Amino acid sequence: MESREKQLSVRWRYDAGNGALIWQLMFIETGDLIGQKRFAVNRRALFFCIDIMTGKVIRDDYLLMDHHHPVPAGEGWFVGLETTLGSLIYCYAYHSQSPEHKGIWAIDLRADKVVWSRPDISFAANLDHAFLVYQLSVFGGFPERHFLLIDPFTGEDICPLGLDSPAVNAIRQEVKHEEERQQVILPEFVTEEMTEECMALHRAGITETTRCECIVQGSLTVVALHEQQELTGLWHSFLKVWSTDSLVYADSMEEGVEKPCLNNFLIRSENLYYLKNKEELVCVAFS
Repeated sequence: MESREKQLSVRWRYDAGNGALIWQLMFIETGDLIGQKRFAVNRRALFFCIDIMTGKVIRDDYLLMDHHHPVPAGEGWFVGLETTLGSLIYCYAYHSQSPEHKGIWAIDLRADKVVWSRPDISFAANLDHAFLVYQLSVFGGFPERHFLLIDPFTGEDICPLGLDSPAVNAIRQEVKHEEERQQVILPEFVTEEMTEECMALHRAGITETTRCECIVQGSLTVVALHEQQELTGLWHSFLKVWSTDSLVYADSMEEGVEKPCLNNFLIRSENLYYLKNKEELVCVAFS
């Protein structure tokens, strides 16, 4: 039996509400976690803000409103999180009957205010000091994208870049992935080629499973195991954490579902975050 001192503990839990699906998670530099939750029954997408140290809910059930009219943006459903910078989050809606993103809202959830918003642009990349955005137009029946740089804290234009060009492509090549910007580590599916992960699982006593996702960070191995029941065909997903060869944390993520809950955990700094039954976010402290 493992000693009590070695066991990891839950730092906090957040209940998104009955019927919720926690859909997106991002982090801002001031120390808050931002998320989107979706309610399929009434087609509502809402945002929340949590202090990552205490688990205190700073803002909940935030509904993104249209730029100029007192109605929900994207019909209250077709919206999402684009990126973060400083204390701000940046949201988007969709073009009508299109997956193309439309508009940018810069929001300070702690202050509960929209700092700026622009319906005429779409987000392309976060350069930290500036945003690469574009405006859509049509020429000869074909859509064109006109790129420009804007100030992420005011929404004001910095300079135009013209149509998609080698200069724009060069800027895109230098952009960090959002996970890297936010210092987030995501899981990978374990394959025979992933020697380090396979060795970690072998040390932990796991040799066969239907599907397996894993993060190895130093002496810690975090694993999500997805097993399909032979009789029912339903899936059971559970999370386990080992420190070297010692099991230090375990929990069921979901049981009796038609599809396994994939990509539902991550590591950032000294915390592990995972979803339980789609509607609960759990934060586990590594130290």
